Amino acid sequence: MKQDQGPGTKRLTADFLALVRRFIPWHDGADSAWGFWLREGRAWSRVTVRRYRGTYFIAGGDAEAITHPERGRGEYPERGELLRSWLHGLRLWMAEAARDPVGAQADLLRRLPLSMRRGVLLRRNVKALLPDWLPTERELGSVERRSILGILDRGDPGPIPDMTAERFFKYCRVAYQANPRTFRGLGFKQGLAGRDYYRRYADGRDGGLLAIEPRSTEAFRRWFDSKERFGAHPWEIYRGGNSTHIDLSACRHPTGGWTVLLDAFSSSRLVETCRIALALDKAMLPFCPAHRESYKKRLLDEDWVGIVPEDSEIRYAWQDFPREWDVADCIQLQWIFEANPGRNRALSSKLRHLISWLPEHVSAHLTPRSCVSRRSRTQP
Repeated sequence: MKQDQGPGTKRLTADFLALVRRFIPWHDGADSAWGFWLREGRAWSRVTVRRYRGTYFIAGGDAEAITHPERGRGEYPERGELLRSWLHGLRLWMAEAARDPVGAQADLLRRLPLSMRRGVLLRRNVKALLPDWLPTERELGSVERRSILGILDRGDPGPIPDMTAERFFKYCRVAYQANPRTFRGLGFKQGLAGRDYYRRYADGRDGGLLAIEPRSTEAFRRWFDSKERFGAHPWEIYRGGNSTHIDLSACRHPTGGWTVLLDAFSSSRLVETCRIALALDKAMLPFCPAHRESYKKRLLDEDWVGIVPEDSEIRYAWQDFPREWDVADCIQLQWIFEANPGRNRALSSKLRHLISWLPEHVSAHLTPRSCVSRRSRTQP
């Protein structure tokens, strides 16, 4: 590896932060924060800095976050080129912002590529431009869609008087048999008991659920109220990641008794979850579907899809949008351009106005001391 030349990376980091501190921060709880769009040639980088209790956290692009100070840590030669690029970009931005901070921000947003911004676009518009993206209508027929929409429109089915492990596993049996293709490579067999399906395909951290007396309501209640299940995943019947698994859980109903909740937020599990709901309904097993409105809007193409910068991770990007917007899925704008070759200029013009853009929090106003310092240097 070619050795980095010039000042060490700790010095470069300190120099970069010295420039950052010349901008007025905004405040987020106990944090002070700054945000910049820095340009080098045709490439843009979003760089954010947070200060918490005297420690700075610097994040930009797909680079590993930088912490300062890092006591007892050595130099990071691989950071040198990146930090010098940020320093150069920040000096240019400071010069522009010092002349006219409001005008500088307006000019930045004119120049910033759409593919680097965040916003929302109606799902129906996304699917018109990306017809092969999340084609749930190809997997759920029109009859299934009408049926699931009817289930989502229903109210609370009311409490289940008693709950036992055996009754819960009866729900599980229906849930597993609703999606045999999901378990095709795992030796799925029809006709097994719910307990056996659960033992094979659930998360495995059952918290003692498999060990309790199957038909005892008292045993289930004691287990539910005990600390044994804390930290376990007894309700994760379809394995997955933090937001890509499917839960089927028993919980207490507000009016007494029990309710069974079917919960899966990710659209990657939407079809499977809808089929579980249809199967439970057919088996006349009362349950409550979670995320009713979100599912309904997704199935009707009426929800907002998040637009995220081209270097962003998609999987959990929905968490970056205001909760009241109920964003469940995100795309990169580049996907639309790639799916519609030859139309980029026309599409850019349309999408610029069609997408509802999130505000860009850009640090542009210098501290009073920095403004005085810059004026004194420019005066004869």
